Amino acid sequence: MKYSIITLLLSVFTLSGFAQTSNATIQGKMLKNVPQEKVFVQTNESLLFSGEYLRYKLYCLEAQGRRLTNISKIAYVALVDQDGESVFTHKIRLADGAGYGDFFVPTSIPTGSYKLLGYSQWMQNFGMDSFFQSDIHIINPYQPVPESYLAAEPDSIQVAPLTPAPRVLEVPMTSKEGGVKVSLEKNELGAREKLMVRIDADNSESKNGNYSISIRKLEDLGAPKKMSATEFTKRYLNGGSNSGMSSQKVDLPELRGEVVSGTIIDKETKTPVQDVRISISLPGDKYLFKVASTNESGRFRFLFDQEYSNVTGALQVLADNWDAYEIVMDEAPKKYVGIQVDDFKISRAMEDYILQKSIQNQIENGFREVKSDAVIPASHEQPYYRKFTVNYNLDDYTRFNTIEETIIEVVDQLSVRRLQNGDRAFEIRPEKGFTDLALLPMVFVDGLFIKKHEDFMDFSAKKIQNIEFSRDKVILGPHVFQGVLHFKTIEGGFYNDFFTPHIVNVDLFKPQVRKDHFKQTYNTSDLQSRVPDFRHQLLWEPELDLSKGSEEIVLYTSDVPGTYRLILEGFSSNGNPVSVKREFTVK
Repeated sequence: MKYSIITLLLSVFTLSGFAQTSNATIQGKMLKNVPQEKVFVQTNESLLFSGEYLRYKLYCLEAQGRRLTNISKIAYVALVDQDGESVFTHKIRLADGAGYGDFFVPTSIPTGSYKLLGYSQWMQNFGMDSFFQSDIHIINPYQPVPESYLAAEPDSIQVAPLTPAPRVLEVPMTSKEGGVKVSLEKNELGAREKLMVRIDADNSESKNGNYSISIRKLEDLGAPKKMSATEFTKRYLNGGSNSGMSSQKVDLPELRGEVVSGTIIDKETKTPVQDVRISISLPGDKYLFKVASTNESGRFRFLFDQEYSNVTGALQVLADNWDAYEIVMDEAPKKYVGIQVDDFKISRAMEDYILQKSIQNQIENGFREVKSDAVIPASHEQPYYRKFTVNYNLDDYTRFNTIEETIIEVVDQLSVRRLQNGDRAFEIRPEKGFTDLALLPMVFVDGLFIKKHEDFMDFSAKKIQNIEFSRDKVILGPHVFQGVLHFKTIEGGFYNDFFTPHIVNVDLFKPQVRKDHFKQTYNTSDLQSRVPDFRHQLLWEPELDLSKGSEEIVLYTSDVPGTYRLILEGFSSNGNPVSVKREFTVK
């Protein structure tokens, strides 16, 4: 079943954009056989203050097969207000059907009730009712509270302070569900005390599952109820039909990776144009380059099937009359229709607690530098067009002022020639046969693609460190190049200062980066013991690995007393939900 679905989807992609042709009727019929997807999002908290992190783990599952999906490679998480306006929309790269991210709640977001959405591009075909939705409350003590969220004051002059109801902890030290068992070393701890958490997986399905774990102090104000993986499975993984899907406009699943897309419009007629080639380069040391062509609707799609570090991309229309066109990029949704948020009220009795927690958050953020998460560098695979066979380090040769002189005196098999319009262009001689004068090489400077070689010809050769190239023809998308040529400057970052009117720089709506989340310790240095510790989040591990059958996690409590809850959520390899909860107190 898995391979037949992938084969079907690849056929659909050929019909709908990658081959730049379309047949809506055939496409619609084929897509009705593609399984629906459902998304489950685990969050670390559903009531957050300004200055805290909303952390989440997203699981994308096939509704019929009830397993983590192998269809979509990208999913989306959005936080929206009561009017459907997006506070943020994140793109999540999925690995084995799961991914994670976080959002720092700034002081610009007002107190209110919000909705967290989770979905894939494929799910958009079935309406917002198919999206994952959960309630999030935000308290911003640095702005006036909107009147709609203020509780009516009692007639009495005195307002009773907030006194949290006492919590009765469960007696067992161990909880188990779905083949996963969680054991706590103890139920009561002091401040900054070490706690050992042991997690065991009983069978091969649970060992090879996908899980996340959160340990956080329970809010005394009360928070919206969070859905568990078990509840999600019962309510939403009940199959589904694609019969209601429109065959005219379909959002295709992002089967092979992240899609960056847009439309090319004729500036004069304001209409989309077909068969216009466009490129995007993501400059830097580990640069990426893609070429696409517009379909009959003027739309183009670039596919990125690997991680990257860039935050901007350089677009260039590969046509001599490039200035006749306008590029309009697709953006993340800014408004979601039909949002219904729940209601909550803030009373005067909550004032002291809100003030106390706000002070704790400010102190924690003041020491964020020593408690920050570490970003995991993007994992790069070198594309075939970056495998050069010839490399010249210009420090090994006599330096010349111009690029043209340097190529003539130093570099073999590379030359500069004049085009019919008088512009100069680089030429790489092929390994075999004669040079095809109709083809130009693919040229980069510090990873930035240079369509018009003349724009770079007057750059000082004394600022160039390396010249490297390969001589074979390269076919990229619909475009053919005679070799690949790369200039690496001494300082790097050529793209930061270079300007030409036919390059359009765009901010990339890129997937969330992976992180190694901070874990507090008190046994490695005296420095940490002198740092204030008002953590409410003791642990967040979105990639819990149980492949060895068991895992022991060591963590330390903070200076904040109260009841803490451990929540382990996820799905085994055969799609069974796992939701384990434990509680302990810090005195």
